[in-house]
Amino acid sequence: HPWWEVWMKNLVLRLVMIVAAGSLLAGNRPAQAADPGTVAGVIEVHKARVKTRGAKSFKDVVVYLEPRAPVVYAPPAAHAVMDQRGLVFIPHVMAVQQGTTVDFLNSDNDRHNVYFLYDKTGETLDIGTWGPGEAVSHTFKDSGLVIVLCQLHLEMAAHILVLETPFFTVAEIDPETQRATYEIKEVPAGNYVLKAWHKKLKMKTGAVGVSVVAGETATVDFVITKG
Repeated sequence: HPWWEVWMKNLVLRLVMIVAAGSLLAGNRPAQAADPGTVAGVIEVHKARVKTRGAKSFKDVVVYLEPRAPVVYAPPAAHAVMDQRGLVFIPHVMAVQQGTTVDFLNSDNDRHNVYFLYDKTGETLDIGTWGPGEAVSHTFKDSGLVIVLCQLHLEMAAHILVLETPFFTVAEIDPETQRATYEIKEVPAGNYVLKAWHKKLKMKTGAVGVSVVAGETATVDFVITKG
């Protein structure tokens, strides 16, 4: 072949490689097995109407994924925060991974107390009483539902759902449509069981199996209703 034909072929090959590399840098690459996926959907309230306003509303739905194969996840280094403000625990419903440390703040001008009622065992734990501007931290080592109370203000209450999985979100029910949307991101590809927790309602179908594919979104809509 003439030298110029060889030169042109090499030039074209280089251009193809440059374009391919640019596509990879731009994120236009095929999904790999290690890529995370997403689980998302709509939650519908059935044969009930949920109160969504007020300090102790029923708007919160915890949605979470449990892997079908046993997996131990390292606890997060970052702390979660629950405040006491206006004689209200904020947030009213919290979900954390097992091993998470929660900082309990006091943003009021009153002294506050925090003690836990463990739904699974019925046991209680008082972590102390402290003044305005102070905080106390507690690490939740066991999974399950924990009811948070204040012995100095009996009207105060909150719920912490301690999960063995890091794949969860807290969705909020819309007051008009009585629906909520949820999205759980960064989920490794694999097979899971999707579950939901609500203060008064339960999943109509019970737990739902879901397969997460790398780089894709699995849509799982479900209904919550009276148990």
